[in-house]
Amino acid sequence: MRPSLRDVLNEHWQQLESATPSGALRLRTSELPSVSEPGRLVAAVDHEGLRHLLIPLTAQQRVRRGATGAVLTLRERALEDVNTFGRYADLSCSRSDLNDVFTGLCSDVLATVEENPNRPLKAMYLVVDRWRALFQSTGSPLDNEQLAGLFGELMVLRRLLELSSAATEHWKGPSGHRHDFVFAPSAIEVKASTATEGRRVRVHGADQLECPTDGRLDLVWIRLERVTDGGEGVVELVDHLRRLSDDENGLLLKLAQVGYRPTDVELYREVRFVVREELWFEVDHRFPRLTPTDLPVDVLDVQYSIDIASEPPHPIKEADLEEHLSDITREVA
Repeated sequence: MRPSLRDVLNEHWQQLESATPSGALRLRTSELPSVSEPGRLVAAVDHEGLRHLLIPLTAQQRVRRGATGAVLTLRERALEDVNTFGRYADLSCSRSDLNDVFTGLCSDVLATVEENPNRPLKAMYLVVDRWRALFQSTGSPLDNEQLAGLFGELMVLRRLLELSSAATEHWKGPSGHRHDFVFAPSAIEVKASTATEGRRVRVHGADQLECPTDGRLDLVWIRLERVTDGGEGVVELVDHLRRLSDDENGLLLKLAQVGYRPTDVELYREVRFVVREELWFEVDHRFPRLTPTDLPVDVLDVQYSIDIASEPPHPIKEADLEEHLSDITREVA
């Protein structure tokens, strides 16, 4: 079986890291099996032990300006020995604690170059632009309410990944979709609360509890308590989901969309939650809600709260939940 591009990169970098270059401006290099029209891509390590990926340039190409950042750096570099001279776009990460994430980015570059071997620089730009948010060190960290909301969605994602390792692609909340998970025709909306009393659900928009056409909608309500000991950590949960998911890179990119970036992980290291309640409801005509058909056409930006403290509505029994979720994930298998 062919090793993954991530494994190939790690193998080359680990071999290079066994010895450091002799000078500050030198690199230890190793040609990768990825071939493009201008030449092979190259893995490299500098005197500080930082990892680099070198993409060959043609004589006419220049690395674009403004393509550097505080963590992720892109510049032009020349490599020369007694027989050859070559120019490269040099992509590197200035933080070794982000090596795992950088490896994901670079494996994505290799995969994209394989699809476009005649334009490796363009392929690299496409990937870097898509990944840049993960390496940004600016922007406000997530607050407690945002972390609780994210934790709730990740709890549901874990249930789904345990049934289908491809479930990450169905997590649509980060892109602003009206439902957090979309399986077509089914959908799931997640609401997390840190309130100690009551079961109130805040609904944003008249269509948030509208069922998909010819499909069904689940509403998941999760009561969380933030704790200093016990429970489960946000960082631990993310790491677990990365191992479960077929698309680890896609998961990281979606996390960045909601403001959870690898550069901020240490800020969340001590954030832990205990799940006090988790209730799943099928949203149907008996469920308390508003839909666009209930409102005049000139009513906009509807937000409202519903109370699910008493029955009905009746939550799905825990004994039936796994089969219920299996039905949802099988719909797109």
